[in-house]
Amino acid sequence: MMENKSVDLFKHYKEACDYQLIVSFKGRLSQEVLTEFGSMIRTSLSTESKIKKIFAVFIELAQNMLHYSAERRALEDGREGGVGIIMVDEKSIGYNVSSGNLVLNEKIESLKTKCEKINSMSRDELKTYYQQQLRSDRPDDSKGAGVGLIDIARKSDGPLTYGISPVDDKHSFFTLSAYFTKEN
Repeated sequence: MMENKSVDLFKHYKEACDYQLIVSFKGRLSQEVLTEFGSMIRTSLSTESKIKKIFAVFIELAQNMLHYSAERRALEDGREGGVGIIMVDEKSIGYNVSSGNLVLNEKIESLKTKCEKINSMSRDELKTYYQQQLRSDRPDDSKGAGVGLIDIARKSDGPLTYGISPVDDKHSFFTLSAYFTKEN
């Protein structure tokens, strides 16, 4: 018997009534998709003073997904990238930029430790830590300077919120969100 997807979609629709979804994507990201989403975000948030920070965090989360997701998919040109979900939503008091993707279980403790360390720091401590990381050697498994999570925390208006859901003996699903308050 076929499952009725319209019921699931209606449930999702009802849950989405308390916020406005600006962008939502699940799949394998590409530079072209990111460019298109950038236009959508700029159009939707054109009056928001924090648009540059929100957009920068969206790009950082998208790049993390693209580079570090344990679920990989190749495009027609043979390039491979990470698969996951990313969204920007608006509530009456602010915006959330969130992403989620599979990670290897062996990386979970390291991710939790990084998030907790970043969340324990003041704005000044984050700035200093960011500059230290830029000057230090690149971590072996990093595609950049290892400052992405720090940068997200520095741009957002609250602590990083994250979640980890076990999937199987090798993978968990890691979600990360950054919050931005609206200017009054």
